[in-house]
Amino acid sequence: MTRLDIIELRTVRKNREAVEAFLWRWQTQVLAERKALLVKIYRQAELETDFSIHVQYDSKTQDADVCILGERLASDLKDFGLVNHTVWVEQETGKKTISKFQEIKKGGKNGRI
Repeated sequence: MTRLDIIELRTVRKNREAVEAFLWRWQTQVLAERKALLVKIYRQAELETDFSIHVQYDSKTQDADVCILGERLASDLKDFGLVNHTVWVEQETGKKTISKFQEIKKGGKNGRI
């Protein structure tokens, strides 16, 4: 099962370049140390001071440092602005769910969803 930490940051214009430099260094260091991670950094299309950092990894990992990586980053980013940190776990879809959907799609169960 996959775990996804999403850390959102809203900063001010004067901090934008410092945030970008910090995130670039952080991402480079983290990926060099931990190959099992997927890290992506996004900037909002309409607002250049909003960032979203996604850290994805296997939730069964035994590496304690990986498990608290999102919390540490969120804490470090508080110096730059407002931070929101959420944790998501992949929702696995069972065979029953898929087969029920296929049955409805074929017109079974009165053809209604």
